[in-house]
Amino acid sequence: MKVLFTNTNYQRRVEYTSLISVVPPLELAYGAALVRERLPGVEVGIIDANVEDLTEKEHARRIREAGPDVLVFWAATYSINSVSRLTRSLRGDVSWMVLAGPHGTALPEDVMAEIPGIDVVIRGEIEHPVLELVKALESGGPLAGVKGIHFRENGVIRHTEDDTRAKDIDSLPFPARDLLPNHLYSSPYSSRVTALRTTRGCPGRCRFCDSHLLVGHRTRTRDPAAVADEIEECVGRYGTDYFAVIDHTFTARRSFVTAVCSEITRRGLNRRIRWACNTRVDMLSDEMLAVMRGAGCLQIGIGIESADNARLSAVGKGITEDQIRDAIRRIKRHGIIAMGYTIIGFPTDSAESIRRTRDRILEFDPHTLQLSFATPLPGTELRRECLEQDRILSDDWDDYVFLRRSIIRNDTLSTSELERLRRDIVKRFYFRPGKLVRLIAFLMFRARPSYVSALRAGLKVISNVNK
Repeated sequence: MKVLFTNTNYQRRVEYTSLISVVPPLELAYGAALVRERLPGVEVGIIDANVEDLTEKEHARRIREAGPDVLVFWAATYSINSVSRLTRSLRGDVSWMVLAGPHGTALPEDVMAEIPGIDVVIRGEIEHPVLELVKALESGGPLAGVKGIHFRENGVIRHTEDDTRAKDIDSLPFPARDLLPNHLYSSPYSSRVTALRTTRGCPGRCRFCDSHLLVGHRTRTRDPAAVADEIEECVGRYGTDYFAVIDHTFTARRSFVTAVCSEITRRGLNRRIRWACNTRVDMLSDEMLAVMRGAGCLQIGIGIESADNARLSAVGKGITEDQIRDAIRRIKRHGIIAMGYTIIGFPTDSAESIRRTRDRILEFDPHTLQLSFATPLPGTELRRECLEQDRILSDDWDDYVFLRRSIIRNDTLSTSELERLRRDIVKRFYFRPGKLVRLIAFLMFRARPSYVSALRAGLKVISNVNK
């Protein structure tokens, strides 16, 4: 049996949101690694259509050439339409087509009704359900015994109980990076890039976020030594020198962060690598930042969302303006790049509240800014509220790229007004006197980027600012 894992090509669409790094699809690489480890007789492969920039026609051709018995897609909401088109194209060429990822987890029955080519939907974390599914398909056993899936049986959509076996993330093998085109991944800081996951789960309860669908709210950490082992493998085998830590909240447990950084430093890896992570503004201290900087931390992304206390409370962020200000100051004081994630376009946002957010962001002055529109993603409290209040302006999943346009009906602002406010904030942020000069100088001396990668990223940012 041959199992092929794949994602769709979404990069050109999400680059509009300034997501200019391209990193490996770790979920697929984890699933492939576990199937390969536990079922050595099964042939396993990965096609990363995103980093290879494949058209859907090219993607379908590559899949046919690979000739899988089981095809496993990973898709977020904004790429589900591409999955639908690919399954129509591949009908008759693949025996079993499977969907994993946040969109299928949130809407499994809808997906199976809307995409007849999908035979199975995996809910939640991918690894153990896909392993059990492949076992069942290989042996001809019943799918009813596979936890964490929706499946078709005699034309009826059925489901099994949730899977909880992925709680022990140390039991998983390292991602199958050898099946990926590692030379193609990049960031503004390096052309030898990979993603790294050290924890799962996010303690936050933000009303707009769908991360809990896959990993839950309870933080689960890996063995710090295993994290360092994986970093060493990437450095030695692939020449990786930049790691994008894709945990939702890397610093949720201070003792874990200290232990990981100690392992990195003890092995001398801090002299060979740099890394970036994301966290909350209320989970940073000067002591932690000093340890992180010493271990090679280059950038920290923090969720600002709004810089208005009333709005922060309304979206369930659980932080304050003062905490945002203090976190940015701390990060910058330790010579780490502070990247702020901000959102406008919530149902009750007004021109005045957005201007207050703009003024606070200019005052707080993170090094870089990503400004998105609130998007009613399936499985979130925001979507539930918008559905109840008839606020959703588009049913086309292609519109759920979170900065292409606003798709929530606002009480006082039109879509065009929100888009104008977004452009105004981004331009004011980046085009202030001296801002670009200070930023470039800081990045050159602190980040020591791959200059080709940095130039490409800079051109994309400038292009996006003017859209």
